Amino acid sequence: MTNDLQTEDRTMALQVACETAVSGCVFRMRTEEDDRERLLEITREHVKEQHGKTYTLEEIDEQHVNEVEVELETGEINESTADNG
Repeated sequence: MTNDLQTEDRTMALQVACETAVSGCVFRMRTEEDDRERLLEITREHVKEQHGKTYTLEEIDEQHVNEVEVELETGEINESTADNG
């Protein structure tokens, strides 16, 4: 049985991406919805260590965390996204 947020091949996740891409930062993290605290703590540490800024967990949650729909991995390689190099 599936719930409203999950189908057989897609589900909802939380995502945060560093907004300093101009400076070359490529930090991005996705996690399951029930792992919000860990996402917030890792993001706060990244911003503090890499960019010298301090944010509260609440600021990060309110301003930078997005819900995204993601495709569930089936163990099969999708040829359109596989690295052929």
